[in-house]
Amino acid sequence: MLASTPGGGRIRCAFEGQSSCVSEDDLDTYTIIFAALAIFIGLRLYSVLGQPAEGGRSAFFNRLSVTVVLSAVVIYVASEVPARRWPIPNPVLRTTIAPSTPTTTKTVSGPARVIDGDTVVVAGIKVRLNGVDAAELGTVRGENARRVMVTLVTGLLTCRLTGEKTYDREVGYCTTAGGIDISRAIIAQGAALACPRYDSRYIHFEQEAALAVQPRSSYCVKR
Repeated sequence: MLASTPGGGRIRCAFEGQSSCVSEDDLDTYTIIFAALAIFIGLRLYSVLGQPAEGGRSAFFNRLSVTVVLSAVVIYVASEVPARRWPIPNPVLRTTIAPSTPTTTKTVSGPARVIDGDTVVVAGIKVRLNGVDAAELGTVRGENARRVMVTLVTGLLTCRLTGEKTYDREVGYCTTAGGIDISRAIIAQGAALACPRYDSRYIHFEQEAALAVQPRSSYCVKR
């Protein structure tokens, strides 16, 4: 393959995409060197072959010197020229990296019903309110949290889901049609605590009375 160099010259590559190429200027230099050696060898051969038979020792050393020079040239050509003109291509490992997919936030809206103090069902999707620590149903605090949540959820809800799941529930943040964040509201009314391990945005709305009667769940303790 031929390619152009910035100076206008051309280079010869053994394989397309090969990083090691030989410039035609380099090839011209090699040609000159080899031509000079060929002329030198030719002159030496002419000198040796043209000598008379006497002087056997002198003729022997002349032939020996020609043989040594010729052998050196052959070895050089055999070892250097092929490597320079046709370099062995290095295998190129092509790693395909899949483009990253941006995280998309899913929003659901629709009629809602309350399961407990931190879980609602919106348009048929069960949503665990992120950042809320409500007591379990069957306890006094848990039943009270559910009653408070029922007063907050009186119509449609819009929930922004994080893409995470806990058990069979989506995790998200829900607001009423009037823009009330029901997670913030239930904590501010003292019916639940915040869950700072997963989201600390509601920690400032906790009530002292709630903290006094409800221990924070272990899974909500910030680590």
